Formats: sequence, structure tokens, C-alpha cells
Amino acid sequence: MRLKQLPGRDMIILGSPRFAHYLMELDLIDEYKITVSPVLIGKGLPLFQGIQEKTHLKLIESKTFDSGALGLVYQAVR
Repeated sequence: MRLKQLPGRDMIILGSPRFAHYLMELDLIDEYKITVSPVLIGKGLPLFQGIQEKTHLKLIESKTFDSGALGLVYQAVR
């Protein structure tokens, strides 16, 4: 994608799983910041829906919040 080659700051996707799925399919995501909350729900869009190719990730940061949530930062390994 040409946009990724342009100079400038990092792009962040918030609250758009369909757009994130599209960028994952094109292997355009360098870093994943995921928050795991201690709440189970039965519906919603899966985060890694429709991934065809294996993507290796390296954990580069983790944090436990007072709420019990986990903040995880993974870097795509290419």
C-alpha cells in the first residue's frame, strides 16, 4: 500500500475491526495493541477473523491494570 511508504507518523486504528481485518489480510500491520478485559461476551466481531496466513508476533510489552485487564503489545515478525 502506497500510504505506508509515505513519510509521517504512525497510523492507529481504533474501533474498526473490519478495516483492521482488511489491513491484516494485506500484511500492513506492524504492531498490535490488544486489551484483554476480564469480561466474557457471547457476540461481536472476532479480532482475527478470516486470517489466511500465519502471522508470527513477538510480545514487546505487557501491563496489568487495576481492573484486571491486560494490555499487550505485539510486534509483527517478518
